[in-house]
Amino acid sequence: MNGNKQNASNSDTDINELVAKHVNNLDDKGKLQLPDDMPDWQKHVVRAEKRQRDAQAELGRTQADLRKSTAANGVLMDAAGTIIPDDFQLNDAELEDLKHLRASDPDAYRLRVNDLEGKAKEAQSTKLKEATAKAGDDADLAHVAKNRLSVLQDFREANPELVITDDVLINDVPPRLLAGVTEGNYSYGEYLDKVKVYISTGKKAPGSENNDPHNINSMPGSNTPGKGAAERAGKSDYAKITF
Repeated sequence: MNGNKQNASNSDTDINELVAKHVNNLDDKGKLQLPDDMPDWQKHVVRAEKRQRDAQAELGRTQADLRKSTAANGVLMDAAGTIIPDDFQLNDAELEDLKHLRASDPDAYRLRVNDLEGKAKEAQSTKLKEATAKAGDDADLAHVAKNRLSVLQDFREANPELVITDDVLINDVPPRLLAGVTEGNYSYGEYLDKVKVYISTGKKAPGSENNDPHNINSMPGSNTPGKGAAERAGKSDYAKITF
């Protein structure tokens, strides 16, 4: 028992030393550089750790950016709510009526302006909320796309024997598998596992004529041609034509 624990501890130490030795070997573009003769499983371990560290660093930056963006968004929303169009987005006739009201009944004019200002602020707020929601949706889509690329890269490195290209995913894999991700039934990583099973299993060829969808022997009909078929055959039988 103690021997197993000791072996596990030694294994963890070896992996930690392996990662510490290679995880910071980067080129001038920040790309990880690993020895060509390093075993694939070791490359996978180091790359996975590098991506994990990058993800943690990115998460920290994202959280800091989120705090700043939330604060800035609140200030902008408050400031934008005070910006009222000079014409209240009224047409020329409505503006002319408002001008006459100002001269003829100042109290009614003030009530009318207050009402227009309230509607303008409400419309401004609605537009800002719609624009903010769209920006958030776009950011989510971009994040999902980036995350899927990272997951796909990890999957390719962990399964070098499989050829998982974009063409394979689009043309050879049933759309129903990806639909499970879209519907939230499983993650993109689980989707790739299903793709692996599908590709590795392959497609079965028909076992017999009865199971062959292209076999026409089972189609309804008779071996004896009908009257119409016999007449058409007679007209096209050159042996029966007299010259």
